[in-house]
Amino acid sequence: MSYEERAKLILQDAIKSAIYIDEKARSFYQVESKTPEIEEVLSENLYNNFKQNGISLDVFKYTKGDENDDDKLKFITENRDFVILDWKLDGKEGEEESLKILSEIVKTNHIHFSTIYTSEDNLDDVLFNILSYFSGKNKEYYVEIKELLELEGFEPELLTLLNQINVNRSNKSVVKEIRKEIYTKHKAVPNKLMEITGTSDMTCAMIKSSIALSNKVTSNADLQCPTYVDSEKKIVVINNTIITILNKADNKADVLLENFKNHIIDDVDSFNQLLGIELYNHLYRASAITNDLAISFPKDALIHHRKKLNAENIGYFFNSFMDEVLMEKISMSLRNRKSLLLDDVLLDEFELGLDDNYSDIPSLHKMNVFYNSYYFDKKDQILNFGDVFLIEYNENHKESPKYLICLTALCDCLRPHDKIKSNFYFAEGSNIKDTDALELGDTAFISFLPNNTTIKWTEITQDPLRNTYGPLYIKPLQYKVFENENVIDENNQIKVHYLDKVGQIKSETLTYIGTIRPNYAQRIANHAFSYPVRVGVDFVKK
Repeated sequence: MSYEERAKLILQDAIKSAIYIDEKARSFYQVESKTPEIEEVLSENLYNNFKQNGISLDVFKYTKGDENDDDKLKFITENRDFVILDWKLDGKEGEEESLKILSEIVKTNHIHFSTIYTSEDNLDDVLFNILSYFSGKNKEYYVEIKELLELEGFEPELLTLLNQINVNRSNKSVVKEIRKEIYTKHKAVPNKLMEITGTSDMTCAMIKSSIALSNKVTSNADLQCPTYVDSEKKIVVINNTIITILNKADNKADVLLENFKNHIIDDVDSFNQLLGIELYNHLYRASAITNDLAISFPKDALIHHRKKLNAENIGYFFNSFMDEVLMEKISMSLRNRKSLLLDDVLLDEFELGLDDNYSDIPSLHKMNVFYNSYYFDKKDQILNFGDVFLIEYNENHKESPKYLICLTALCDCLRPHDKIKSNFYFAEGSNIKDTDALELGDTAFISFLPNNTTIKWTEITQDPLRNTYGPLYIKPLQYKVFENENVIDENNQIKVHYLDKVGQIKSETLTYIGTIRPNYAQRIANHAFSYPVRVGVDFVKK
């Protein structure tokens, strides 16, 4: 079975509920017009085609203001797998209304697929608007930097080059060539763009300058940037939602679904997304928890267990314990799973096409981030085992960036004031170059986190003899976290306290940046807690 065939089976299993949104669409309860609009006929044809493919399709007739109606947005996004969205939702205008709905689709984690379905011939204009709207900055920012950029009086040729970088941002070779051309013809411009946009990343500064000077739609909020853009195929990936831009004339109702699937399989490296979707499909089909005969005990037995824990003043443990049991059930259900994408025949085929000298450092870093860490929304959540924090720059920490990882046992984190008198254990780390970290791999104590952050929890020297034979220590540090301060605030921050060498109480502000997976964090903790039992010896040296 080819990769394409496997991928189509996964997509077929994944897309079960879809919705079509258009201001001229005909809902099923509406009487057909005497002279129906094209979109009314399209609504019926889409419904029939999707029904033939085993997909439930709702048709939503947009009216002005729906993009601000929470109930309507909930109806659009809840339990949907695929959203088909008209581009101009207000006649010949309405791009911003479409983008507002698209922002809701993108932030809904379970929606992996969406299509901008448009009558526009100029699909580049649609793509530019999406890139402007989802850019990490808001309308106020772009108005401000536009004024400064216009004062520079840049030549039209330069603006064209900036636009090319914007839409080709995911093509490293193209970006490299265009940047080289800009340097050659406009040597002083790159530094000026970084100064005006306030960013130290050259490509990012050029993209933001392109957006500011483009007069395209921008958002009132700082929305997440795309992680992938294909300007030729008109595909954008934002927050793991794959968005395609399809023309209505070229993608009639009877072929839209098939064309969309081909787009996803052939025109974007969607393997990783499909891998996750395949797992989701399995969990849904297998009913890993509810099919287990062992769960047939009555509710009262469960409540009895909780009551016993409460009687021992450890009722706080019950919810975490249940989550852990359910997660283990899911994990065990995967043991005999046969994956279409992790099949050795397919992977061997991929391996034959892999460059023997593959060394894409940014991609390898991202893969290790996926392997060993996760970023949670920690607002109002307690400090927990494996949480990693950046120590804010202050008079006590003037050197560059230092980090703390919480190594306090999970059970103690749940009830710290009674069990450990609010004394939490941490280890301190600092940055390491990605090239060095990838060279060391699992031979060192290293963590990979989002935003290109790589941390070493031990000292690594330039002395090869010491690195080979010398002991590697992780020193556990103890910080006090007071009872009313062990919850991470709305700024993702928490305060910790300690006594300095002269007995003065000092405080640090920590900013949450991610959480290390339990087995990776436990490996660091095991090594750290061996530090107190080390024994000193002495030998004569030459």
